[in-house]
Amino acid sequence: MSSIQRQTILGTGFSYAGIIVGFITTGLLLPTVLDTSQNGLIQLLMSLSIILTQFANLGINGAGGRFFPYFRNYERGHGGFLLLSVGMSTLGFAVCLVAVLLFKEPIQAANQAKSALFSQYYLLLIPLTFATLFFGLFDNYARLLYDSVTGTFLKDFLQRFIFLLVVLFYWQGWISFPTMLAGWLSSYLIAMSLMAASVVRDGHFTLSSKYLNFPPDLRRSLFRYAGLTLMTGLSTQLIQHVDKWLINDAKGLSSTGVYGISAAFGSVIAAPATMLYKVSGVVIADAWKENNLATIRSVYEKSCLSQLVIGCLAFVGIAANLPNIFQILKPEYKAGYFVILWLGFGKLVDMATGVNGQILGTSRRYAWDSVFNIAMMVLVILITPGLIRTYGIEGAAVGAVIATVLFNAARTGFVWYSFGLQPFSWRNAAVLALGAVVWLLASLPPYLSGSKLLVIADIATRSAGIVLVYVGTLLALRIYPDLNGLLARYWPARGVKNRR
Repeated sequence: MSSIQRQTILGTGFSYAGIIVGFITTGLLLPTVLDTSQNGLIQLLMSLSIILTQFANLGINGAGGRFFPYFRNYERGHGGFLLLSVGMSTLGFAVCLVAVLLFKEPIQAANQAKSALFSQYYLLLIPLTFATLFFGLFDNYARLLYDSVTGTFLKDFLQRFIFLLVVLFYWQGWISFPTMLAGWLSSYLIAMSLMAASVVRDGHFTLSSKYLNFPPDLRRSLFRYAGLTLMTGLSTQLIQHVDKWLINDAKGLSSTGVYGISAAFGSVIAAPATMLYKVSGVVIADAWKENNLATIRSVYEKSCLSQLVIGCLAFVGIAANLPNIFQILKPEYKAGYFVILWLGFGKLVDMATGVNGQILGTSRRYAWDSVFNIAMMVLVILITPGLIRTYGIEGAAVGAVIATVLFNAARTGFVWYSFGLQPFSWRNAAVLALGAVVWLLASLPPYLSGSKLLVIADIATRSAGIVLVYVGTLLALRIYPDLNGLLARYWPARGVKNRR
C-alpha cells in the first residue's frame, strides 16, 4: 500500500470518527440544547476566524506546498522554513488584530438589533483566530514532512471530542453558556498546543536563524507565489464561509444557525477529500520538481475515482436518511432540508474532480489557480445576496453549488488543456449511476416514525442496506479495482491460514 493510500485511509478513519462525534454534537446536541441564535453565533465566529486566518497566514502555507522541496534538509533545520512561517504569520496576525479592534464598534452597532449575541462575543474572534492560525501553521509544516495524520487526529477528532464534553456539561446544567464558549475556545487552543508539541517531539522544531537558507531567486519566487496563494486561499475561504456572513446580514443570527447546522452535514461527504489534499499535494509538488508526469497522472486518476466512490456513498447515506434526521431535529431546522442536499451535491462535484487544484497550484502555471479562485469569489459575492433575498437560506446553497460547478469545470478543463491530464473514464460514470440507483432503492421502504429510538433504528437499518448494496455492486462489477485488490490482498491469506 502506498504512502498516500495509507495516510489517506488512516486520516479518513480519524476524520470519520470525528464526524461521528461532530454529528452527535452538532447534529443532535447543539440543536437540542441551544437556540438557533446561539448556534448561529458559533457558526459565524468559526467562519469569520477561518477567513481571518487565511489572510493572517500571508500565503506561506500555500507557498510551502510548492517550494518546500527546495528547503527540505533534515540536518539543516529545513532551511529555516519554520522560522519564516512563524514570522510571516505573526505579522499577518498583528494586522488582523488591528483590523478586528479598529472595526469593533461599527460591527457591534450594525449587529446589535438582529445579532445581539455576535455583538456581545465579537472579541472571541481574536483568540479563535490565533489558535486556528498557528494550528494550521504547524499542521502544514508536519504535512510537508509527510505527517498528515497527526493534524487530522487533533483537529477532526480530539478538538471535536473536547467540545462534545463541554456541550454535555452545558446540557446537564453544570456550566453556563459563556463558560461553554470558553470551553469551545479551549478545544482549539489545546489542539494547537499539541500540534506544536508533535513537531517538537519529531525533532523538526527550530527557530534558529542560522539554518535560514533563502537565496534571492528562491526568495523572489516564494514571495510572488505566496502573494498569489494568499489571494487564492482567501478567495477560497470567502467562497466557503461568506454565505454565513451574508445570511446573518440579511436574515439574522437564527437563520445563520439553521444554515450552519445544515452545512455541517457536508463535512461528512468532504472528509476524504480534506485528507487526500493534504497527502497528495506534497507528492505532486515533488513530482513536478522531477517532471514526473506519470506520477501526477496516476494520483489524479485515482483521486477522482476514489473520492467519487466514497463521496457518493456518504451523499446517498445522508440524502436517503434526511426524513429520519429531521424527525430528530427541532422543527425550526426543517428549513435546512434542501440546503443539505444542495451543499452535499456541491461537495460531491468538488470531490469528483480530484486534485486538479493541487496539480495546477504546484505547476508552472500556478497563477491561473488564483485567477479561477478570484473569479469564483466574485461570482459568489455577486449572485448570493439576490438568491438569499429570493429563496432564503436555500438560495445561499444554490449560489454555492453554481459557483462550485463552474469553478471545477473551468479548472479541470484548464488542466486537461495545459498538461494533457484527463482523469475520467467509464468507471466514474458507473459510480454516479450506481449511487442514483441505490438512493432510489433506499428511499422506497416507508420511514418509521414515533420514538427517537425507532427512528435511529431505521437510520441504522437503511444505512446498512445502502452500504451492502453499494459496496457489493462495486465489488461484483469491479467498478473500483482498488477495492477488489484490497479484498484480494487480505481475504485469501486468511483462508490459507485457516486451511493450514
